[in-house]
Amino acid sequence: MSINETFEDDQLSGRRAAPRMELSLPGQFMSTQGNHKCIVTDLSRSGLRMAIVDPIKVGQGGYLRCGPIDHFMIVTRQERGFNALEFEIPVSDVFVFGIRQFQEQLGDMEREELAATAQMWAEGAETPHR
Repeated sequence: MSINETFEDDQLSGRRAAPRMELSLPGQFMSTQGNHKCIVTDLSRSGLRMAIVDPIKVGQGGYLRCGPIDHFMIVTRQERGFNALEFEIPVSDVFVFGIRQFQEQLGDMEREELAATAQMWAEGAETPHR
């Protein structure tokens, strides 16, 4: 899915206000109800959607930390296993595209780490997972 394509229609307005970019980044949402591990699944200038085991109540605010994302956000919608959140202050297009680059770099780093671990294992060296 490209940045110009949108996700499913919003149930209330018929269309989302901003195009969304698919992601898969682990993060943490910190609120007065506690810290919640999550996965950011899409992002736009106005907000994002995150997968979360126990969705947070609509209206709840907190900080999302996910890679370069470290922003105060407000929960605007709750679904089974997901929350939609809105940035307190919308972010720029440059920021959104920077998050995509971060995800790509993260994937490259994970592949490099896996290859190095496999090489160490093949050579009989001690690996971090032993």
